[in-house]
Amino acid sequence: MKLNEAGLKQILNFKQLEKLLRNYSLTSGMDVALYGSDGEEQLCVRNPGCICEYGKGHFACRESIVFSGKKAAEIGSAYIYETPCGLIMCITPLVLEEELLGFITTGPVVLWDKDEFFADEFRKKCEKVGLDTQKCDPSGIRQIDCKSMTSIAETLTMLIRYMLQQEQKYIGQRLEISKMNMERLRAAKEMQIRESQPHYNKYPIELEKELIASVQMGDKNQAKQIINRFLNEIFSYASGDLEIVKAKLYEFTAFLSRSAVEAGAPLATLTGVIRKSSRLLLENADFSDICRETVEILDGFIDAVYESRGKKNTSEHLYKAIQYINAHYFEDLNLDILAQNVFVSSYYLSHLFRREMGVTFSDYLTKVRVSRAKELLMEGRSVEDVSGCVGYRDGNYFIKIFKKYVGVTPSKYRKSVLS
Repeated sequence: MKLNEAGLKQILNFKQLEKLLRNYSLTSGMDVALYGSDGEEQLCVRNPGCICEYGKGHFACRESIVFSGKKAAEIGSAYIYETPCGLIMCITPLVLEEELLGFITTGPVVLWDKDEFFADEFRKKCEKVGLDTQKCDPSGIRQIDCKSMTSIAETLTMLIRYMLQQEQKYIGQRLEISKMNMERLRAAKEMQIRESQPHYNKYPIELEKELIASVQMGDKNQAKQIINRFLNEIFSYASGDLEIVKAKLYEFTAFLSRSAVEAGAPLATLTGVIRKSSRLLLENADFSDICRETVEILDGFIDAVYESRGKKNTSEHLYKAIQYINAHYFEDLNLDILAQNVFVSSYYLSHLFRREMGVTFSDYLTKVRVSRAKELLMEGRSVEDVSGCVGYRDGNYFIKIFKKYVGVTPSKYRKSVLS
């Protein structure tokens, strides 16, 4: 989702913004308001009886705000202008990533004496734009000099620039959450249709494998392309039940943790990320909270893997190889077969595993198989059944390998986790 496709409430932290505007109003004694790029008011801090309350939404006022706001954007600073009813306002543009998102105004004020001539001109201008002169009383409008107005404009500009710098840190995350929410709503609308389809309630195992591969490769860009679809599928899988969504995502983060360790990330560096996973189970967490936490957890695991490799760029061939292993670990797989499927020589592929993963191909494949075997044993499956499901035709050899990597036999492991 692009900035110009999202609303201000999806982009800005309105709670913090309202606090900033309220403090500004208390300090300066000026009314202040936030508008969208179309001139529609989004947020305001005004004194009771302010004339802007009566003119709010009026075509002439909105047109004036948009025109003056664009002028401010052109000069890259605050712009002082005259309203349709003859009062003075200051407007500052909200620009993020070269996109004009809206405007913040402060005022109105009067820069000259409020004498009879002013009152007469004010009344005429209000009548001209169709405002009720009985309600538009100018007596309460603050009178200041030009120097003070310029100072107010500069102060507002600095505040807004600082706010936007802070918002810039979180803008990408908010847009991702907004996109997730849109996909969730779409998924909810499609729920009844999907219920009648044979693949309904199918866990998105392929997407999960792709995400795990992304973690093991330290590839954040690839993960971002997949995570929204994965969360959407989880929501559909759970039929919109947030408790099921939380449980499945919590389980998923456990898989990510093991995958990150297998990829070389020190367990000590993952402690904070693992602790954050528990937030997924909070009772008051909604879908937006869950999405945000999941993305942060995913990023944390990927960053840990990336840092552990000295920030080296991972080969595209190795990425494809890991994807293939995650999808075909249960088959009769060897280095030659894998190399043929990713279109490189077995020598080069073996070198990639050693150089970038710090393990041999055989060791990596075994870790994937053992990890999957542990999951199946936790489901209560027999040792013989699990052996075949993870690519071992010889049950005795499977038991030997499992004990080597886990420390206990498969049957003892199953007994311990099920008791």
